[in-house]
Amino acid sequence: MITDQDIEQAEARVAEMRERGDRLKMANREETADAVRLEVGRLTELKERKAAQAEALKARKVAERPHLAELKKMNAQLSDSAEKVDKARHDAAEALSRLISAVRRHNGSIGAVYDRMKELGLPAGDEVVDLYDSGYGSAGVLRISGTAWTPLPADTLTMYAVTQVMANAFGPKHRDCPKDCVCPGVTRLA
Repeated sequence: MITDQDIEQAEARVAEMRERGDRLKMANREETADAVRLEVGRLTELKERKAAQAEALKARKVAERPHLAELKKMNAQLSDSAEKVDKARHDAAEALSRLISAVRRHNGSIGAVYDRMKELGLPAGDEVVDLYDSGYGSAGVLRISGTAWTPLPADTLTMYAVTQVMANAFGPKHRDCPKDCVCPGVTRLA
């Protein structure tokens, strides 16, 4: 879109070229005249394009006028739809935040139990923690009543949840798509 500011800048370039030509007087007179003609030509073309643009906008407004009520209604529908999308995106972001918080609390619980097991003097052993009914290893692995507990990676679980949703929405093949996936309807953000 060509603006009045674009025209003003082009006019300023023409004036600057003319001033430069006046300052140079005889030196490089042909080159200066050519540069001024070039800038004047650019200005003229820009003004013609702006006039054509203004005519096209007038024609568009005339074409739209009989449909203004319907266009207003469609705009309201799209606005409502966009609000619902934004609310759903907000709710999804909150749900993912709750997932991350729950994972962090869970990992904090594992840490507290880990510390308590150390206080109780239960056997520690990285290589043999699986052999004990209860015990702990230096990587934060716990074993209580035969069940192994390890800290959970919040980022990985979050991405796993997103992947599950994507697979449900776009089909099971999407779950295994490479980073350069071009599945229909999928927009990669990064």
